[in-house]
Amino acid sequence: MMQELVSKPTGGQRLLASDGSSPSVPRKLAEPVSMKRVARPLRHIKHIPVKSLKFYSRDHPPQFSYGTKIPLPIHPAKLVVQVQHIGLNPVDLKIMNGYANHLNGEIGFGREYSGVITEVGSDLTLEWKEGDEVMGVFWHPNQGKGVSESSILIDPKVDAIAKVPSNLNMQQASGSLYSLGAASELLKVLDSKGYLTGNSNILLNGGTTTLGLFTIQLLKYHYYIPTKLVVICSSYGAQLLKETFPDIAEELLFIDYKSAPKGDISSPLIDLIERGELAEYYPETSAMRTAPFSQGKFTTVIDFIGGYDIIAKSDSIIAPGGFYITTVGDIKSNYKKDVYKSWDAPTVSARSWFGKMLWSFEYMRFHYDPNLRSTDKDSWLEACMQILRNETVKVLIDKKFDWKYINKAMSYLATGHAHGKVILDVEKF
Repeated sequence: MMQELVSKPTGGQRLLASDGSSPSVPRKLAEPVSMKRVARPLRHIKHIPVKSLKFYSRDHPPQFSYGTKIPLPIHPAKLVVQVQHIGLNPVDLKIMNGYANHLNGEIGFGREYSGVITEVGSDLTLEWKEGDEVMGVFWHPNQGKGVSESSILIDPKVDAIAKVPSNLNMQQASGSLYSLGAASELLKVLDSKGYLTGNSNILLNGGTTTLGLFTIQLLKYHYYIPTKLVVICSSYGAQLLKETFPDIAEELLFIDYKSAPKGDISSPLIDLIERGELAEYYPETSAMRTAPFSQGKFTTVIDFIGGYDIIAKSDSIIAPGGFYITTVGDIKSNYKKDVYKSWDAPTVSARSWFGKMLWSFEYMRFHYDPNLRSTDKDSWLEACMQILRNETVKVLIDKKFDWKYINKAMSYLATGHAHGKVILDVEKF
């Protein structure tokens, strides 16, 4: 029987056969619309992501931050260095102590580093290339910048940077330039004034600080000072120097500051000068040894610790026409409280101006600024690199920490008992 269309189906109506039954073949439904995932085209990365250690105030230790980015391409006259190791210095703590509140935003930490160049500006391709292992000082203490970052942007015209010599490992490289540069520049001042000669009688207060260690080596191995050096340090520091530098051990006399009566270091110094000998105690053997000393009063005092004891008794300790140079000033160093300043307190300035009127020696507060804009690049950077390449000095490392343990590293540095550099190892990011 012929089927007929009862009516054009609309809405809920359907096709029926003439007998009212449903058609035997079901209606074919339309194909559903399918959704397919299409890969997004790769977008060019326009920056280098950076992991950083930042602090907000002295009351809170540095913590990791991920907000820093280095835009690409970089400036034609700049470099990007992927940081591998960071050399910590007491000045890092002093700079941090200067931030008393959280109103300054994120502040960078650390000034000295070693790493590998990953980006070279178009103007620098003749001197530098990607993959160069480098070391440097990043000195921007008043701008909130630091090197505790996975990558840093360097301006070679401002920031001291050099290729790592083959005789240094990367950790040693990260802990050499700042302190060696300071020691070199300080001794250059003394040399220019005629205080580094064959007859110089030199006293070092704080001989086993990193600065002191470099100073002793430069005096003996670079300036070839023949006289005995008198070094104020702990008994442990004295033993470290004897074991590390056995060839000059007989040219060093040590005074243990811990044994000074009531902490006054002037008493054993006066006793040394008046008696003409030094009694040294060896705790490992419980033995005493007397070392002769006939050099008299000191022509040069190099102070890395601070304090007023030596100046207060200067008539009995410092020779007429002598020179007293300090990196600290009158107050003894306290890395937990000291604040970095690029200027002197009024009392220090007064001593610099009127020292010769009050005493018979010259007094100087030494400041060190490694920024190449404020110095002649060849005056210290190349000189220090030559000293390192020639192995004139050794770079001593005291302790190493992964940078996630920055709190432990800072706490150890703040004790003031580090005998050599404290190094942070930076992860690749």
